[in-house]
This record gives sequence, C-alpha cells and structure tokens, in this order.
Amino acid sequence: MGQARKTGVRRALSGLGILGCLGFWWALGHLGAQEQASPGVRKNGSFNRDISREEWQMPARVMDEIGIRPGMTVVDVGAGDGWFTFHLADRVGPSGRVIAEDIDVRTLETVRRRCAELKVSNVSILVGEPEDPKLPAGAVDLALMVNVFSALGNVNAKSFLGNLAKCLKPEGRLVIIDWDPVKLHQTTKREFDSEIRQTLQRLQDADFEVVKTLDFLPRQSLWICKRRAQKGPDDKL
Repeated sequence: MGQARKTGVRRALSGLGILGCLGFWWALGHLGAQEQASPGVRKNGSFNRDISREEWQMPARVMDEIGIRPGMTVVDVGAGDGWFTFHLADRVGPSGRVIAEDIDVRTLETVRRRCAELKVSNVSILVGEPEDPKLPAGAVDLALMVNVFSALGNVNAKSFLGNLAKCLKPEGRLVIIDWDPVKLHQTTKREFDSEIRQTLQRLQDADFEVVKTLDFLPRQSLWICKRRAQKGPDDKL
C-alpha cells in the first residue's frame, strides 16, 4: 500500500478515522503489512511465500469464501508488493485478469518485476490516486482491499469508495479484510462496536452495503459488500 494512503492513517488517528481503534493499532506496529511480505517464487505450480503469513492470512480459504474463480477480473486495491496479487492470479488463471492497483509506483515496480521473472501474464499494473483508484468503469467482478480500508481516513473515504464503486460490474462485490483489534486484544467488543457502526455508515454514504461477514481469520475481519440498489425516477422515496 502506498505511502500517501499510510499517511492518511496517521492523520486520521486524532479524529478516530475509519475503524479508529483498528487503524490505531495497525498504525502502531503494522503499517504496510500488505507490502512487507515477499511474493516469492513458483514452486511445483504454486507460489511459495512467507509461511507465517500464509497461516494467519489463509489465502486459499479466503478466495474460496469470497468466490474467486477462473476467468474473473479482480482488483487488488492497495496491492503493495503483490502478496495477494499472485495468489489471485493463480486462482483466476489465464482466462482471468488481476489488476494490481496502488499509489506507490515503487512497490508496483516490484510486482511488475516479479511478473516478468515468474512469467505471469494475467496481472496488470495500475497506478491510482489517493482518492481514486483509476479503474476502468464496469470492468471488475471483485475488488479486494486487504489492510487498506483503515488507511483511508475520514476525508477521502467517501470519494475513494465512490470511485471504486464505478469499476464494479452490476453484480460485482467489494471485499474488505482488515485488522480486528478485538481479536488482537487491543480493545473490547463493546468499544469496537461503535467504530463498526461508523464504518457501516461510511460504506452506506458511498452506496455500499455489507451482505455477509466472515469470522474465520484469526487476526482480521472480512466483510463482503455490494453496491446498494439505486432508486429510479419512479421509485418512491
């Protein structure tokens, strides 16, 4: 994830930004977790990466649960050095496409270099902006944000999510995976519930709604979201 979005966490701390307690813990010790793990190299047809993260991030099960299938177009939002990007590329296969989006050009160069080394041809590199991922409209089946949502801060969350929504196909989904401070013993469930309500409101403000939550990850929460139905001119208010 790019430096500018990480800076957004620090600016949000004083005002308890999105997932305030979560963002606070994450800012203390885990800034940039998405890009710190190495993408690794192919071994026996799969990517061999940081085993410790493999254990708690559970990428295969995550992809099973959120419905990543061959042929899909998926965007790894805030891809960093591509830890999840290469898992996704393996799963969608040659008929699918993964867009590695970030605002940090240097980390994306790491992804580009690994793609060349590993001869991965179904990954596209995209340099976004802090408030706009610059994705093609209506082209994406699923947008995945891993440890990125809490970095958006209060100011640019609505505009970023609004621009992200434009990239999704009508039945497209947004999946948010982020640190859970209750699981990490950084706060109580009661204290965190108020932050969750604020987060849900911010998603609603960007015309998203949470359709499913999953709790199997030992360190994170997982939310599956879809765009809220848009009212037509004949719909009653």
